[in-house]
Amino acid sequence: MFMKTYPRTHERSGAGKKNLLLPMTPVATVLVLAAFLAGCSSSAHSPVATSSGPQHYMTPVIVGGTGTSATASSATYSIDDKVLTFAQQTYAINNSQTGARINYSGDVVTLSRGLLDLELTYSLCGGAEIGNCTGGVTYQSPLAVSGWAVELAGQAGGLLQMAGQPFTPMVPAVTCPSMSSAETFLFVTLPAGLVTSGTGSNAWNPQLETAYGSVDISASGSTVTFANINQNILPSAGGGKTSGVPSSATGACSTTVYGETVAVPANPTITTDPTGTTTIGQQAMLGIGPSGLLVEDNDSKDANATKGTFYENVLGAGTGAIGLPKPSSALDTTSLVSAQYQGFFYGGGSYDSARKSSFNWSSLPASFGFSTPTTCVAPQTSTMLYGGDFPVNPKTGLPDPSLPAVKNGGGFGNCDFAIDLGSQTTNGLFPNAMVYVGTGFATNTAGITSCGLNSGYCFPAVAIAGQLNGKYAIFLIGEDTVGSPNQAWGIYLLQSN
Repeated sequence: MFMKTYPRTHERSGAGKKNLLLPMTPVATVLVLAAFLAGCSSSAHSPVATSSGPQHYMTPVIVGGTGTSATASSATYSIDDKVLTFAQQTYAINNSQTGARINYSGDVVTLSRGLLDLELTYSLCGGAEIGNCTGGVTYQSPLAVSGWAVELAGQAGGLLQMAGQPFTPMVPAVTCPSMSSAETFLFVTLPAGLVTSGTGSNAWNPQLETAYGSVDISASGSTVTFANINQNILPSAGGGKTSGVPSSATGACSTTVYGETVAVPANPTITTDPTGTTTIGQQAMLGIGPSGLLVEDNDSKDANATKGTFYENVLGAGTGAIGLPKPSSALDTTSLVSAQYQGFFYGGGSYDSARKSSFNWSSLPASFGFSTPTTCVAPQTSTMLYGGDFPVNPKTGLPDPSLPAVKNGGGFGNCDFAIDLGSQTTNGLFPNAMVYVGTGFATNTAGITSCGLNSGYCFPAVAIAGQLNGKYAIFLIGEDTVGSPNQAWGIYLLQSN
């Protein structure tokens, strides 16, 4: 099975459980450790059995929401599929914190079609901004609908969202890449708040910055080479190659608090001015999981005086990139759109004029693969995939995949969204996709209609698709210039059947 299916052996009250608090591990104050380790020789793409104990996932910072401000550091999540617990840890990039700080921990409950419900038993600040908190709150009963996750089989990667925060991809960087010959990956940018002029930290300008691309990755010992880096602007924003980005790069894999991760460049530039102020150049951090899931954090969070450039762009702009191995042949589109999926919507929102905060962003669990789309937003085509968000629980005000209406519907949510993948121009690449947003979709509060639809609107996008652990994955990026607000959209789906 592709999705993890956990036995429901524990009570929802969490009686007798302990919070999953990991040991405090001393770390360096630089984001990625510079020491290289030899012996990282395991295959990067052969599924491996999960070892006993929690799986440790690297996650990038997706801009927006509580605890993900411009000064937030990258995080790790740990999910234990034996005792059904999870935890989120963050690591400071200054001297104010030593080791991991537990921000959240709690219980894991499996919902329909493998979607995981993350129920809090501990929160560092009771759900408030985590930036300067010193105390924590322990809940007598787990807080249901606190977050959601989707895992690949064997805990080889996945997607996660804490309620009120943006989604994030999870990659278990358990080994260094070991491709002796180059392997091609497709990727899309993990977007941030939309801007329409210039570029900068924690923002994404689709007119100028990368939306999607490909790269050839090879490794020799700790050295990882990125060749033939192909970065492209959205076709709907003018298309063409992204200007000012290198076609190759070299990084180094080493053991960090995030796992066996790749730093680019291997050694950041460190300078000290006459006043004694030290400036550390940016480093991108990448992890590649045993399934081939690729995640890049482009180190775009900190644009203060102690950092150099706005961000280190190896593959994607915005927050970074998510990718997968390029299929060796064209995908069977009929099989691709006939499958069922769980995942997340991410609307990046827009930035204020000072570019200090993003507003109107959204992040919602997603369900796709309806078999009878008679009430969905757009007419059916041979390349259409129907889906949507989930009904809102009136008690929490949050989308709730555990509601009886969802269970009785086979684990599907609302059918108020659709993706027409369009033509596959090269293996796994769909640059002419179209996204349809129904008037019933949670963020279409204005009830906008366009594209000749009676109940929704549409906008163009680019999608990549392939297989992770033998099951389909679809990652999409587009610029919504119709809805309110105008914003970047990302959709991230993993096959659930």
